[in-house]
Amino acid sequence: MGVKEYLLDSNIIIKLWKSHPDILDKIDATTGIDYKISKDIAGELSVKEYKDLNGVAVLSDKFLKLINHIIEIDNNISEEELESMAIVKREQRKNIYYISENKLSANDFKLIALCKRFNNYTLVTEDKKIYNSGLLILGESRVLNLKEFLAEINEILGKDE
Repeated sequence: MGVKEYLLDSNIIIKLWKSHPDILDKIDATTGIDYKISKDIAGELSVKEYKDLNGVAVLSDKFLKLINHIIEIDNNISEEELESMAIVKREQRKNIYYISENKLSANDFKLIALCKRFNNYTLVTEDKKIYNSGLLILGESRVLNLKEFLAEINEILGKDE
């Protein structure tokens, strides 16, 4: 069996840091599972993770642990990819995407598009619009909320221990 990979949204990382600070370390120590963060999401998170150390801005330790999980792939969405997702409508001038009644920013939509392009990723988010849109495009098996993600991870970790 291959590696189970999760693409995490910024809200998931923040909630894990607050409520489950050891879970990412446990995932790192376990074979067969991994998590990824898009470069755009890492950029969003880094803004909040600078600390002042003797007058020098440095990134927090918890953010530095994410570095090896940041994916830098071409996340531009081609017209062909958009056409393959017939339920997606784009408002080009504002760079906004609509999936059903869900209005998504470009960064939010790119998370879904990355999972669509790479079948090995399961999207994990607490954002209702991303979650509902992901269900429509990726299907139930490839979109998780925090509770579902933790249940799946704990099941995997329980088997490992």
